[in-house]
Parts: sequence; C-alpha cells; structure tokens
Amino acid sequence: MLTFEGQKILGSQNIVAKLTSLPFQQRQLQITTVDCQPSGHAGGILVFVSGNLQLAGEQHALKLSQLDAV
Repeated sequence: MLTFEGQKILGSQNIVAKLTSLPFQQRQLQITTVDCQPSGHAGGILVFVSGNLQLAGEQHALKLSQLDAV
C-alpha cells in the first residue's frame, strides 16, 4: 500500500500508475539512512529508509521516509 497526500493506494499496478502520473519528470533521490530490525516470531524484517528527493526546478529537497515489512 502507498499513502500519498492522504490517499491510500493498493496494489502494485495502482501504485506504479499513481507514481508515473505525478507531474515531475526529473528527480534525484538521495538515501541517507537504511535501518533494519527483526520483526516478530515469523522471521520478518522491518526496513526503514529515509532520504531526500530533489525535483527539477525546486530549490529545496523534499524529505521522505518509507517503512516496509519484509
């Protein structure tokens, strides 16, 4: 699931469609941290990623974070 500006988007095809529909074409991603922690008894892992997203024509980068359960 992707949450973008309060909108919940389910399914990989819907997520790709949303991301490719966004108005920016040029962007640069800088990952600053990747932290992993064990999760639960089933051997899962939580992965937290943070970084900066620089969009073409913008002076300041956007801060971003993502949490995945693997």
